[in-house]
Amino acid sequence: MPVIKGQKSESEKFAGALRTYSIEALMGDGRALQAGTSHNLGQNFAKAFEITFQGRDKTVQHVWGTSWGVSTRLVGGVIMTHGDDSGLVLPPKIAPYQVVIVPIGRDNWREAVLPKAQEIQQQLQAAGIRVTLDERDERPGWKFSEWEMRGVPLRLEIGPKDIEKASVIIARRDNREKISVSMSGLAGHLLQLLDDVQKSLFERARTYREEHTQRASTWEEFTKLMETRPGFVIAPWCGSADCEARIKAETQATIRNMPLDGKSPGGTCVRCDKPAAHEAWFAKAY
Repeated sequence: MPVIKGQKSESEKFAGALRTYSIEALMGDGRALQAGTSHNLGQNFAKAFEITFQGRDKTVQHVWGTSWGVSTRLVGGVIMTHGDDSGLVLPPKIAPYQVVIVPIGRDNWREAVLPKAQEIQQQLQAAGIRVTLDERDERPGWKFSEWEMRGVPLRLEIGPKDIEKASVIIARRDNREKISVSMSGLAGHLLQLLDDVQKSLFERARTYREEHTQRASTWEEFTKLMETRPGFVIAPWCGSADCEARIKAETQATIRNMPLDGKSPGGTCVRCDKPAAHEAWFAKAY
């Protein structure tokens, strides 16, 4: 999940902290998600709760505290970043199952196909691939639909004709492509495919973010962009909390952060025309 790392404004930082840093991600609906935070708490909380230590010079000092927040919201972030109308699309590195094997055949598929499917399952497990075998007595199409909804990165289909040809059909969840793959060296081929799916999902999300990141130098441009949910809007900001509050009240957009590697702002604030102090990333957010 690609993110923008930067420092929060004084209004958006953690209450009582000296500084707050965050990573901000863009969801598929154009809203931003604060994916994680790091707070430099200074000594404020240590003084309030009398948390001390003895320094090398034998003096008693208050500790300098930090707080880190990366939580289960990342689960929702992954769903909203990569999912589609058919359900989940899970990156292989975090998918509970990376491959699902679906045997295909007529009434005798348990005798004709299942043993080979079980053999392949064991080979993939030995190669370190998280794999499950769907042995349920359901129609293949029904199984395909359910595993798509669950977001399993790769679906392996095997039937009597595939066994005759010593091959299997692989379906990718990210782009729905289907390819025929030889059973010889299958585990190695699947590992390469999983790596490709992982990279493809990340690049697709990053491309989406780039396509939905725009710049505004005037208030007219800014408000026009914020009429919908365009994603990130980069704009110069004077650093005033009052100006920041007016922007939020009038557009519902907040400063997500000011990137650590951001450019020098130059020009004037997008809202008040005072000299710009920061280049801020704005968005409507969760």
